[in-house]
Amino acid sequence: MAKNPKEDLFADSTMTFGEHLEELRQCLFRAAIGLVFGVGFGLFLADDVIQQIQVPLKKSLRGYYQIQALDKIQNDELAKAEQAGLITAENYVSNDIEVELDQLILRLKAAVPDQLGALNYSPYSFVADDFQLEVDGESRHRQFFAHIKTSLDGEQSWAVFLHGLLEEQQREVFDRVVAAGENPYDAEIVEAVSLLNVWSNEAAVYDNADIRELVRTTIEGPDTWWAQLDTTSDDEKIDVEAVFENLTSRIKDPEDGLSAEDMTRRINKFALSNAFPEYLRSARPATITLPVWEKKDIRVQTLNAHEGFMIWLKAAFIAGFVIGSPWIFFQLWAFVAAGLYPHERKYVYIYLPFCLALFFGGAAMAFFIVMEPVLDFLFSYNRMMAIDPDPRISEWLGFVLFLPIGFGIAFQLPLVMLMLQRIGMFTTSAYLAKWRVAILVIFIIAMFLTPADPLSMLLLGGPLTVLYFLGILLCKFMPRNKNPYAESYDPV
Repeated sequence: MAKNPKEDLFADSTMTFGEHLEELRQCLFRAAIGLVFGVGFGLFLADDVIQQIQVPLKKSLRGYYQIQALDKIQNDELAKAEQAGLITAENYVSNDIEVELDQLILRLKAAVPDQLGALNYSPYSFVADDFQLEVDGESRHRQFFAHIKTSLDGEQSWAVFLHGLLEEQQREVFDRVVAAGENPYDAEIVEAVSLLNVWSNEAAVYDNADIRELVRTTIEGPDTWWAQLDTTSDDEKIDVEAVFENLTSRIKDPEDGLSAEDMTRRINKFALSNAFPEYLRSARPATITLPVWEKKDIRVQTLNAHEGFMIWLKAAFIAGFVIGSPWIFFQLWAFVAAGLYPHERKYVYIYLPFCLALFFGGAAMAFFIVMEPVLDFLFSYNRMMAIDPDPRISEWLGFVLFLPIGFGIAFQLPLVMLMLQRIGMFTTSAYLAKWRVAILVIFIIAMFLTPADPLSMLLLGGPLTVLYFLGILLCKFMPRNKNPYAESYDPV
């Protein structure tokens, strides 16, 4: 007959449902008080918290723009030697912009007349890019002058007029350009442009009635880009004569440092481009591409007036939760301990510090080690798709909380394993036998606890695999105590 134990292990473990609810209420109240005090201290630390949580984001963004800038000079060894330090050490990046060549030179001449005042440059001249392109990318200059030659043979008045403005030597150039294939292609374009600029310098061109009629036909045509301006209606119809009158009035009073000759070229370029739209592009300024260097100031933005205040409150709450977390976790464990047997309550004081250390260790690893490579990986897709990131602080705050909390929860794995071994659901030998399955399950769980990218999953799954074997060691060196009621015990 079994003997009664000397001590009734259940003497202090009997609680009614109402007592459990009262214990829960008290624990939650004490935890809430601790959270309130923590948030109170967090209000003084909110600014520092906001600055700190931006550190990995700004560092990854800075790396993103540095790589983007280095990619632009990847194939230029001299540029890399000259600019690499500017990009990597001083955080400068370059952006290409289109600058109007005529305005650039005019402004430079006005700014430094002593050095550039005598510069021989004719603004608003024709250039090779003013010719339309064929499907294969070749210029249509040959077709343009062949069209003039055909019209000249047909004695059309506008062609006779343009040809009559050429001197004898220029007519020889005209014949060479018309005879396609007799000259090198590049030389042909140069000569074709030179003829256009002969006409662009003649004031008689824009004043010629035949040229104006060609411009009027283009503007009023249904298939031209002018039609997009609804020029067919009476209210919106463009008066070509009024356009030329407005343009020619500027010859008498040129602006922006232009001379009368400059304005003449500008008006003639407009007239010829619209008279022959099949061969010449619409009048536009000649541009050049220039790199503009600027020090990249990484900024995280808010999109409305109250968002900054809400972020400040959230940061205070985060800081308060971290400050008060030991007390909050202690209260939660105290509620659990109230339902345990007296001989089991000692484990609360053993596991609580271990639980906190694992949680904060996982969160710290996520923030200080994992966050930056994960961001670099995610931003690499922005770089691949040529989409610049424009982070918003509220969205970033959610991300920066999600990843550390996921890591902190996942790092409880050794304690979970030890608890399951304590209650008899698994044994140490079972953990060792099923380690392959366990690793598969670990990586599946890591997939759900991290953002949707493989790198963060690997960075969580790897440490959890190590923690899994650490859990096995804990189970081995902290084996389950023998049940005091393994032998027959009759409480009666």
